[in-house]
Amino acid sequence: MELIGQRAKLRIMNIEDVKALYNLVQQNPNLWTYMVCKMDCLEDMEKLVREAIKNFDKGIELPFVAIDKVSNTIIGSTRLYDISYDRKTVELGSTFYDQSVRKTSVNTECKYLLLKHAFETLHMVRVQIKTDSQNVGAQKAIERIGGIKEGVLRNERMLHNGRIRDAVLYSITNNEWNVVKVKLEDLLTKHYDKVE
Repeated sequence: MELIGQRAKLRIMNIEDVKALYNLVQQNPNLWTYMVCKMDCLEDMEKLVREAIKNFDKGIELPFVAIDKVSNTIIGSTRLYDISYDRKTVELGSTFYDQSVRKTSVNTECKYLLLKHAFETLHMVRVQIKTDSQNVGAQKAIERIGGIKEGVLRNERMLHNGRIRDAVLYSITNNEWNVVKVKLEDLLTKHYDKVE
């Protein structure tokens, strides 16, 4: 499965992606600051990828690698997970990108592709996005693409380093999708590459 935009392409991750994804983390020391699992060695990334593939096989996750269409290289990863076809809900997250594409249209385009797939192909009624309460940049980015802040989940989980995080919860519903879609398409049409 592939979701293709003008600059980025999302394809389902596979075990051969482990080294490229781990190299991104190695080259970007702050990339993993707000992620929920540890990433100290190549084996940690292999474990993450194997679990994502297992969840894909179960039908509860769509784990993607993001590929820069110009360089044809992996520039990050993002996913739709906790997929419930009964409730028609899904979560968008586990996102990280190489420093070279941060604050460009890549994140906007990838979010657009994921949301479009969630609402128009999977026919979801709700896409939820959570982020660490300390990750102010992610909160601004989620709000910029149309996420509605619902509140804070206190002590949402303990992280690998022992810190207990609060998570800020956002959502976009199927009733809001058409407005969000137009906004994202407008941003992408203007080649919105200045601020993410």
